[in-house]
Amino acid sequence: MPKLFEFPPTRSNRAKWALEELHCDYSSEIIDFMKGQQQSEDYKTVHPLGHVPVYQTDHYTMHESVAIVMQLIDEHPDAGLAPEPGTPERAEYYQWCVFASSELDPILFDIMKHTMHLPEEKRIRQIAERAQRGFRARADMLSEVLVNRDYLLGSKFSGADIAIGYCCNWAAYTKILPDHPVLVDYYTRLQQRTAFQKVFSR
Repeated sequence: MPKLFEFPPTRSNRAKWALEELHCDYSSEIIDFMKGQQQSEDYKTVHPLGHVPVYQTDHYTMHESVAIVMQLIDEHPDAGLAPEPGTPERAEYYQWCVFASSELDPILFDIMKHTMHLPEEKRIRQIAERAQRGFRARADMLSEVLVNRDYLLGSKFSGADIAIGYCCNWAAYTKILPDHPVLVDYYTRLQQRTAFQKVFSR
């Protein structure tokens, strides 16, 4: 049975959300960062950097949460969570999936680190402010797309919504999402999904 190495509520929740949306059979192994399990020699054989998630099957082992989402969706085409390859809709799907990991994740990490998680004496205000400005610009960009759409690709939920939806969860945690009402509405829709509730209520 495939295994997900995870530590909620990190980006491993992104991969887990896809598994739940697709009704996949899988087992879970929690890598407890609070106990330093990510630095164990055993886990370093799974992920040399000690990161989560890792998704392991009989045929491959992969990391990077958005990549796992995209791979899982490609393995289950009948679920309809991605447009047909080669179509304009597929191009937009790729764009938003990559946007989540390349444009939003690093900014959200800096905001969280320098406003919440580091001891106050180690927080750097300029980094937090720069990241907050960066998030506003990207949130405005997403809001323009979503103002007349239920989901990123239109009326139908897709893997792109898993990728970006996790970022909305992160932005809600850091208390910067409420400044963007279109994204708040979008995130509220995502929260109503059964798979979301299974993953994020734990």
